[in-house]
Amino acid sequence: MGHVSKFCFESIKNAVLKGVVVALASQCIWGRVNMNVYDTGRDLLSFGVIPTEDMFPETALVKLMWVLGQTSNTQEAIKLFKTNIAGEFSPRTLSQERIFEGGEKSGN
Repeated sequence: MGHVSKFCFESIKNAVLKGVVVALASQCIWGRVNMNVYDTGRDLLSFGVIPTEDMFPETALVKLMWVLGQTSNTQEAIKLFKTNIAGEFSPRTLSQERIFEGGEKSGN
C-alpha cells in the first residue's frame, strides 16, 4: 500500500515542516500508491507526503529533480510534481491485459 514505519513519522514531519518535498512511491511494478486505505497512509497524507500515483520510483525521482530545477518554492514544486506533464502517471490503473494490448479491447 506504500507505507513506511511509524518509527519514521517524526523525521518525515520535520522534513515537510522544513520545506522538503516528500513523495511516496510503490516498488510494485503494477502498483499504485493508495494512502487512503490504512491509517498509516492517512497519517502520511496529513503530514504532507505526496502520493506518486502509479509512477515508478525512478520516474518520480527524475520528475522531482526536474521540478526542483524549475522552482525553489515548495508549494509551487508540489503543484508541478502533481501535474501530469508527460504521461508519467495515469488517472487509473488499467488491467495488464489492456496495457499489453495497447488499450481497449475490440469487439472481436
